[in-house]
Amino acid sequence: MTNMNKEVIFKMYLVETAPEAHDEYLNARRGQMITAVAIEDGTFGMYASHRPEDLTKNYTFEVFNNQAAYDEHVAADQYQQFKQEMAGVIVNDQVVDLEPQFMGHQDVALNISTPNGLWINIVQITVKPEHLADYQRVVTAQLENALKIDPGILAIYAGTKQGRPDDWVIYEVFQSEENYRNHIANPDHQKYVAASKDWIQNKQVDQTIGDVLVNTGNN
Repeated sequence: MTNMNKEVIFKMYLVETAPEAHDEYLNARRGQMITAVAIEDGTFGMYASHRPEDLTKNYTFEVFNNQAAYDEHVAADQYQQFKQEMAGVIVNDQVVDLEPQFMGHQDVALNISTPNGLWINIVQITVKPEHLADYQRVVTAQLENALKIDPGILAIYAGTKQGRPDDWVIYEVFQSEENYRNHIANPDHQKYVAASKDWIQNKQVDQTIGDVLVNTGNN
């Protein structure tokens, strides 16, 4: 299922924790995220992962129905408690506001908060300015088709950094590494790669370890 409601709030957080504090951070993050998705009507999904080579480097992606839902979330007791608990644990927390370009996920709610075999990619792409429209057309069509034909793709969200339409961030959640390998070998994906390779100025792919992934599954 896809949701291209332009009111959607889509955020990426780059979170750095103190050395040896990952477990404390993760335990607090787990409770905060599960509670938020469960009781906040406008909080659709929250996804936390970390770099495999460095437990201090963490990513969080959040999806809210609209600005009012986000405002309600940050004012909620569980979020304020989380912030207090993380004083001294989180040493740097950078937020990147994203303009939604494609928001796709399966219609089954995610509720993953224990060790798992998910394959999660965070793809950052800089598109040549003269090819922005071409890239948007091709990538969104490819993502929508991939989500329809492969139930092993649990979620794919794509956005551009606010004020920087040439900088794309794509968040991909696959059921397993095998699903990911099948996805990139698919002829449709290969056509997308061939069509867009000359439009891309820079590309970085970070494969991360899934920690907490929860959503309502019905947005």
